[in-house]
Amino acid sequence: MSGQRDRDRTGMPHRAAVLVLALGAFAVGTDGYVTTGILQPIADDFHVSVALAGQLVTFFALSYAVSAPVLMTLTANVGRRAMLHGSLGLFLFANLLGALAPGYPTLLTARVLAGASAAVYMNTAVAAATAMTDERHRGRAVAFVVGGLSLATALGVPLGTLVGALGSWRATLGLIAGLAAVGMVALLLTLPATPSPPPITMSARLRVAAEPAVLLAVLANTCAVAGSFTVYTYLAVFARDVTGLGAAGVSAVLFAWGVAAAAGTAAGGRISDRRGPDRAYLTGLLGVVAAFAALALAALVSRFAEGPATVAFLLATVAWGVLYWIVPGAQIQRVMDRAPAAPTIAVSVSSASSYLGVALGGGLGGATLSVASSPVLPLMGIVLLVVATVLTTRQMKVKEPVVSCAGPPAS
Repeated sequence: MSGQRDRDRTGMPHRAAVLVLALGAFAVGTDGYVTTGILQPIADDFHVSVALAGQLVTFFALSYAVSAPVLMTLTANVGRRAMLHGSLGLFLFANLLGALAPGYPTLLTARVLAGASAAVYMNTAVAAATAMTDERHRGRAVAFVVGGLSLATALGVPLGTLVGALGSWRATLGLIAGLAAVGMVALLLTLPATPSPPPITMSARLRVAAEPAVLLAVLANTCAVAGSFTVYTYLAVFARDVTGLGAAGVSAVLFAWGVAAAAGTAAGGRISDRRGPDRAYLTGLLGVVAAFAALALAALVSRFAEGPATVAFLLATVAWGVLYWIVPGAQIQRVMDRAPAAPTIAVSVSSASSYLGVALGGGLGGATLSVASSPVLPLMGIVLLVVATVLTTRQMKVKEPVVSCAGPPAS
């Protein structure tokens, strides 16, 4: 009876639990990206450069990228319910530690802990959503959970940025910790017991990642994400330098980018279905190159005419948001097509490459800011995106998918 009550009108089982998992994803996504909007107040508070403050994004992402395969392998025999509560509890602690940090080193440590716990939570949440629903509703359940990340980009980040600007960046992290606490309580009330999947060894992950088609797709994805996050990590600073916008204006820019991201995600699915994921991926890459060229041009024009430059900057930012978010969905399909015998492993490896790209982009963007002004950032991004395009073109010529792989099958 309880399972029957916990179905929506179309019969999706455990809908409440899936929505709670999405709430946790919203908290994790907000935490992962909101630092972009509060770099300046953090830098001012701790008397460090914006470039150094930007390494908070880099270390969060690097921790996520490394922790995803390592911790999921080490905790393979731990039940999903314990994993979800444990990871969300550590995530809550990390954000409280960050909110109360007396100095930059403590905040950096908190970001590393937050990245590791976020990696475990997201991987486990997707697996749990898959396990607690039937095959007919599995795609929808996963979409709900991943949708929490998209909603974080569209809503959580601009709101968190506004809170940080009007109040304190510490309040932003405190609110995220509060969301995690709500999620933990809600999981206790809604999450059913689900069977644990067969453990996936590290060697199995490495074998899939080493396949030529998968390796090229993963390397291309790392460069693509790095190119975008070279700019996105410092978007608030870039927007202020080019347009002269204040805190509310910067929040509006981030909100516009987030709404565009949601539109791009939807459009990307349709493009992938019609033209194939490889072509959709290339469309996104080349589109972002064009958008970044427009951003660089807007920065140049801002020296002479701030009004037209602001309009051009906003239009290019929206176009960038739409076009970039074609990429993630297409990438998932690309690696699954190249590893049909082990799609779960391929997707986890690709996910790690995305966060490695975030870390690389944040690091390169910070290095660029230490020697040049923010308008140079999109030019650095274009270089990385061109490399990603070359790798993608090369990968498309590797036709043979992975037909077998050692290790357990995808769960």
